[in-house]
Amino acid sequence: MIKHPDVIDCVLNSSFLGTDTLSQSAALMAESPKADDHWGVTSSVYASRTEYVTRPPAEALISWVNSLSPLSHSNAVVLDNGAGSGVITTTLRSRFPHLPIIATDLSPGMLKNIEKKQLPQVQCKVLDATDLHHFGKDTFTHTLSTFMLQFASEPQTALQEMYRVTEPNGTLGLCMWGELCFDPPWEETARHFEPDYVFPHTWTPDWADGDKLQRYVEDAGFKDVKLRTIRPRWDFQSPEEFFEYCFESKNPELMRGYQPWWDKGMEGTMRPMYEKIVRERYGGAKDFDMEVFMIVATK
Repeated sequence: MIKHPDVIDCVLNSSFLGTDTLSQSAALMAESPKADDHWGVTSSVYASRTEYVTRPPAEALISWVNSLSPLSHSNAVVLDNGAGSGVITTTLRSRFPHLPIIATDLSPGMLKNIEKKQLPQVQCKVLDATDLHHFGKDTFTHTLSTFMLQFASEPQTALQEMYRVTEPNGTLGLCMWGELCFDPPWEETARHFEPDYVFPHTWTPDWADGDKLQRYVEDAGFKDVKLRTIRPRWDFQSPEEFFEYCFESKNPELMRGYQPWWDKGMEGTMRPMYEKIVRERYGGAKDFDMEVFMIVATK
């Protein structure tokens, strides 16, 4: 078990993360997202719009995790793995002011959203979720991750890494996408030109199936795996706001569906079709919600 005073000392002196952490944090603040940092390029829009739908599940997950393993405990230290724009980290900081938090992400541009807030007792580290080599075995009392695992290059490897860095009897908390509101209207549009079209998500369908997700967590070594499903709403104020997010945010996951058609010169044809379908058949985007799976488990 990591002792809380030692953790604070290590975090503040960067020995917990490694000697390069403070210089790397400064670099994150100074640099703009690189061209190949696809999530970083869209990080500001992601933070301002996507958190409308990711924050309620993150808050619900934190409450659930806290009810099982108190985050206010003097020994608690949290890994926010795949922190993105920081919805878990900022919520934890507001609710548990003295809790040490390590936020990791593969995207420096995403982490910059956290760094610029200058939150106390929060450190950021650019790391691939499939290789958390910077952390030793049994490091964290709580390992949390929201809406990252499905985007990992090897999700099961990422789960195994989360198991490795979580201490015995420590707690895992995950949020994962299930059914996405964007898919049906875009698939309906694309099937005018390709009858069998399916939106080409990063993940396979198994990684958007609650029962299978539970099994994958168990396969990584966790026990007492529990699942809840919620459906947060996007709350777009107008169809135009929805279309702007879809097409102008450059969200890498959405662009996996759109860009191949744009490359064929189809944008001018398909965008009006899509907008018409959303207005006429999907309530102008006002009725959109997203299926979210929340999972908690114990090492």
